[in-house]
Amino acid sequence: MLSDQNQQTHPSGSHNTGLFERGKEVKRLRLLFLAPLAFSILCIILMLMFTLYRQGHQSIQQGVILIRASAQDFYEDSIRYDAGALQAVMDTLKRDPVLQTALANRNRQQLLAHSATLFDELKKDFAISHLYFSDPARVNLVRAHAPNRFGDRIDRFTTLAAEKNGNTSFGVELGPLGTFTLRLVTPWYDDKTHRLIGYVEIGIEIDRVLQKLRDFFGVEVFVLIDKAHLDRKAWEDGTRALGHTPDWDRFPTVLLGGQAGQIVPAMLTERLVSGNLKNTNSILEVSQGNTPYRMAFLPLQDASGHDVAHMVLITDVSREEDAALNTVYVGSRTALIVGILLLSFFYWQVGRVGRRIESDTEVLEQIASHDGLTGMYNRRTFDTLLEAEVERARRYSRPLSLLMIDIDHFKQVNDVYGHQAGDAILRGLSSLLSRHARTIDRVCRYGGEEITVILPETDTAVEFGERLRAAVEAASFDIGNGKTIAITVSIGAARFPADANSEKMLVSVADTALYAAKDGGRNRVCGHE
Repeated sequence: MLSDQNQQTHPSGSHNTGLFERGKEVKRLRLLFLAPLAFSILCIILMLMFTLYRQGHQSIQQGVILIRASAQDFYEDSIRYDAGALQAVMDTLKRDPVLQTALANRNRQQLLAHSATLFDELKKDFAISHLYFSDPARVNLVRAHAPNRFGDRIDRFTTLAAEKNGNTSFGVELGPLGTFTLRLVTPWYDDKTHRLIGYVEIGIEIDRVLQKLRDFFGVEVFVLIDKAHLDRKAWEDGTRALGHTPDWDRFPTVLLGGQAGQIVPAMLTERLVSGNLKNTNSILEVSQGNTPYRMAFLPLQDASGHDVAHMVLITDVSREEDAALNTVYVGSRTALIVGILLLSFFYWQVGRVGRRIESDTEVLEQIASHDGLTGMYNRRTFDTLLEAEVERARRYSRPLSLLMIDIDHFKQVNDVYGHQAGDAILRGLSSLLSRHARTIDRVCRYGGEEITVILPETDTAVEFGERLRAAVEAASFDIGNGKTIAITVSIGAARFPADANSEKMLVSVADTALYAAKDGGRNRVCGHE
């Protein structure tokens, strides 16, 4: 993992500012609570009650905000993980000669007969819910999950993207029944002639992702679908076919998606009935009975990038509010009984509360801003850090460099040694890069096996990248069971402002240089030409 020094000391880091401000807030509270010696006991109690309750309220709000950010990352990471699993399933299907021959010959009966057993196994082992076989014109030959439906043209975004690009396409798409399905579509080609023989699509419902969100964060999750993205008749007919009674007009603008049997709490129902969903960017304070809740909204996009729904996270904060109220009570009573110990008591109490807030907040910030496998900053934080560094470099006319690093033949490592070995390589590489990076540098996991290094005050990107490349080449990486292997990396380097005048262009130039390094034979560093 990256060292604390590397991760915390850079003055431009946005996360450092939050921790610093919280430290100042604790000092301010302590100063406020030292004043009772100069004021009456009544003023002390009133000040204590007000301040502790306000801090508890802010802590609850901050915690929910961080849960929302973490839930967004958790959802996106889960989708990418499931997409990887679907790709592995697709690779297995492509090696089936019977399926290849049947699809090439458009032999519907053979496809149907052979895929039926396969689909049952995939459904049982991997929760696969959809399996399509379509001809080169995207006309469906077989739906293994719905054998009686065929002959229609598949015009979904993922299929059109696969047709346009000639490569695998995946994404979450909204179905006619209001269900979200992660779909992966791959064009199949004849091994000898390389002629397109059709398209194969596999899909998995995202309900289990939502369940993982519930279990991991301890929140209730609901999906609200914008009616504008559904056909009423198709939705109602499909709902009846599933044995449910459709109620399109239950809410004015949205439908409850994919939660059959899930009870919608009154506090959410009231807002849905009234159509009061304008403050979806805020944390809403709501209550049901005597129980306080916080309600947060996350946008859900389909594969085309359009917002089609919202995920609603509802958190029970009664324990946190009870703790805040209890702190007020204990503090006030102690002030009345033990007046002489007032100063020392509140100094300890506020310090404890402040440290708890900082500790909890730091843990949640760590989850939201760092990659769980390697400990490096994640992609989301990389974007923020790079934007800040580019702005600083532009304002003070200072150089800035960016390295884009990719492990050579990483897929072979996973194929030969397994994904656990691949994870060990990523952890080992992140540790090595941390040791060779300077205190002010930022090492981030950009995605998959790609790693970025932000180099402030540096105009020698290629030379710096060459030192890293040589260090990686000279190292051996422990993959467990007493085995070590050697790897190499390809590195693309870009400089600001010499090669690019914005953060987006800087990333693009470094990415282009990375591809040049790979095209040039790998295990090398390329800069902007």
